[in-house]
Amino acid sequence: MNNTASRIIRSEEITIDMRICTILAGGKKPGEVYFAAIAPDMELTVITLDEASDILPCFDESDASIHLPDTSLLLCYNPAQVLKMAGKRYLTGPVILVRTNMDGNFISLTIDDVYRFQKFLASHSVTLMADDQKLPCICIV
Repeated sequence: MNNTASRIIRSEEITIDMRICTILAGGKKPGEVYFAAIAPDMELTVITLDEASDILPCFDESDASIHLPDTSLLLCYNPAQVLKMAGKRYLTGPVILVRTNMDGNFISLTIDDVYRFQKFLASHSVTLMADDQKLPCICIV
């Protein structure tokens, strides 16, 4: 990426889809674990544990994760899709939001979890620009 032609634009246009609320508020299948996923080419959506590796092939194998502040939520990502620029780190590929219990096992997200994720995205989503190309990213500092 050409650093002289790069700049950062904040993005505040991330919203929760009604489908997400419906699934998490009562449309869950018994025993199914639900996560949230977002990618540069995909809007925020609810996925099942079985779908996670379709979106993030290294999910639960060689993925990396960060804790969202003051939560039991983890943001999982492929460490190979981190761009370092100007002293910050940017996630450039898909990410999956998961919730764990005290034993470290995955459990389904709640609507409140997705809301917290939306607030995190609103303050950490940026679009990197280089040579008139846009790359939506999440800044993880």
